[in-house]
Amino acid sequence: MAQQTDHTTSQHIEVPAPHGDAGGGHGPTSPVNAAMFFWFLTIFVVAALILKKYAFGPILDGLDKREEEIEQSLENADRLERELATLEETVTSKLDETEEQVRGMIDSGREAAREAGKVIESKAKEEAQILRENANRDILSAQGKAENTLRAHSAEVAVEMANKLLRQQMDDKGRKALADQLIAEM
Repeated sequence: MAQQTDHTTSQHIEVPAPHGDAGGGHGPTSPVNAAMFFWFLTIFVVAALILKKYAFGPILDGLDKREEEIEQSLENADRLERELATLEETVTSKLDETEEQVRGMIDSGREAAREAGKVIESKAKEEAQILRENANRDILSAQGKAENTLRAHSAEVAVEMANKLLRQQMDDKGRKALADQLIAEM
């Protein structure tokens, strides 16, 4: 028996020992017996099965679904990234092709403008040449007419002077013949 001493008083108090404790050690009887252990294990297994079916199962299924969704999202993101890269390459090539076509159009337009300018210039030169030739013909024609008029007038003046000198002997026919002869000589 264990004894405890109270320091305030000098009395000894005895504390009774638990049943079956005959010397203070563990005896053959233990507070955990086989039946209790069996029921504990049974309840634990039942609780584990219930938790697995109603708690862990749906949680694990939800985690599996979430993992699949994440993997699918990653695959979709990779696929979209590849498609975007392909699309970007296509757009870049189309832009390059369009730029090349625009450059070609601009170059063709410039060449056409040069050709049109050359054609217009050549037509203008031809028209100027024609105008020059027409003007030269008109000048030559006017000059010829002026010379003929001047000759005729000079002949008439000469005939009149000669007529004054020869008035008494020449008739109208003679004057006319003399004027024609003088005109031809000039």
